[in-house]
Amino acid sequence: VIPISVTSIEQYSFSHCSSLKQIIIPFSVTKIGNYAFQKCLSLIKIVIPSSVREIGNFAFDGCSSLKIIIIPSSIKTISEGIFSECLSLTEILIPKSITTIECKSFYKCTSLQQIAIPSSVILIDDYAFYGCTSLKQITTPDSLTSIRNGIFSNCTSLEQFIIPSLCTEIGNEAFMECTSLKQISIPSSVTKIGEYVFSQCQSLVQVTFEDPSSVTFIGYCCFSRCLSLTQIVIPSSVKTIGKYVFYKCSSLEKITIPSS
Repeated sequence: VIPISVTSIEQYSFSHCSSLKQIIIPFSVTKIGNYAFQKCLSLIKIVIPSSVREIGNFAFDGCSSLKIIIIPSSIKTISEGIFSECLSLTEILIPKSITTIECKSFYKCTSLQQIAIPSSVILIDDYAFYGCTSLKQITTPDSLTSIRNGIFSNCTSLEQFIIPSLCTEIGNEAFMECTSLKQISIPSSVTKIGEYVFSQCQSLVQVTFEDPSSVTFIGYCCFSRCLSLTQIVIPSSVKTIGKYVFYKCSSLEKITIPSS
């Protein structure tokens, strides 16, 4: 139990306290520092009071037994690596106060099955959900204007994903190794598809481009090793197709490439 005289839990305060099972944070605390509870391997549940305004980077990194965490609406940003490798975390409620989910926030949360991103979120940064191998469903708001690098890479259970209608760019490796992803539709707002975006999506059978398409660039190895893809129509808006785009697409029988 932390006494009410404490207003800040500073960086590394309880880091590597591997036997710590429970902690009660009082309403006097306004800040939780970087790595504050990193590698607290026995910590199962934590409730963050509404007095807390800031949670530092990697604050709960490697808390492999953590199953329940409640984030208050006083928090605006889910910091870098904050829940990375929380291997027992199955679900989390993101409050509507959140505007930014920083890079590697949920990196390798291998038990996370579903998550809903509120409409308040305008940025999900690189590799935020990388390696969430149990993630089957995720809902993202139309407020997102880009799908950043590696954001859902190696989410091997993800079967479907709707790209937000205002998204203009899909970053490198965004869906790489999403081996359960069966189909994807690229909205007309998207102008660029980066490198390795759908590489090794072995179950991907359908790729469609919403008409009229705005895509002008398809990057290096974008669809490489998509073993189930049998056909694809490249829209006339495309000006550049990178090297090895369809490398080892062993089932690909038909491809339509425009004169552009």
